[in-house]
Amino acid sequence: MARSMDTGVMVLLTVTVGLFGVTSALLGFIAEGKRITPGDIHVSGNDCVYLASPAHALGIWAILLLIVAQIIASVAGGCCGCCRPGGGASKSTRRVVGVVVTILSWVMTGIAVWYYKQGVEWNTAGTRGATSAGVYKGCSYLKGGVFVRAAVLSLVTTSLAIKSCFLLRAPPATAEPVEGDAEPKPNGQYGPSVGLPQWQAQGNGHAP
Repeated sequence: MARSMDTGVMVLLTVTVGLFGVTSALLGFIAEGKRITPGDIHVSGNDCVYLASPAHALGIWAILLLIVAQIIASVAGGCCGCCRPGGGASKSTRRVVGVVVTILSWVMTGIAVWYYKQGVEWNTAGTRGATSAGVYKGCSYLKGGVFVRAAVLSLVTTSLAIKSCFLLRAPPATAEPVEGDAEPKPNGQYGPSVGLPQWQAQGNGHAP
């Protein structure tokens, strides 16, 4: 009963983290196609006017979903995985690997959030000073690929987060019974242990 309940919790956590992470990546790919291009920028005097872009809101939602997915995975693995009894050395090794994977997933999350943040800032409606190149004036804009990098990192981060959940919440391996252990006989007696010498009781030679 406990094992089936724990399996259900693992499935729920995996689906939740995966859904949030994949949605974050999907929003990143959509934001890449909606980002501000040179055609969306107008020059007014010495200023560049940037029009509103859906990539701004998409990037913010992508950041929030990715961070929530990481928090769910870390809390589930840290609070529920470390309190499991038993497991011995195999559990200690698995826990160390799980912690390393968790740290790596957070590092990747930080990089993805940084890319998302760059995309959000450059797709905010407003004005910026124009750059002069001789008699011509130009406007800076975000080149392609920033949201794509963030989206790919979101997928990598999500897979690492799910892996850390499995490593930290996996039940300890059960020890297999040793061959030759004493087993009860139908009459309630136990058979002799394998490998031990047996002696027959010495009688006095007379029938009772």
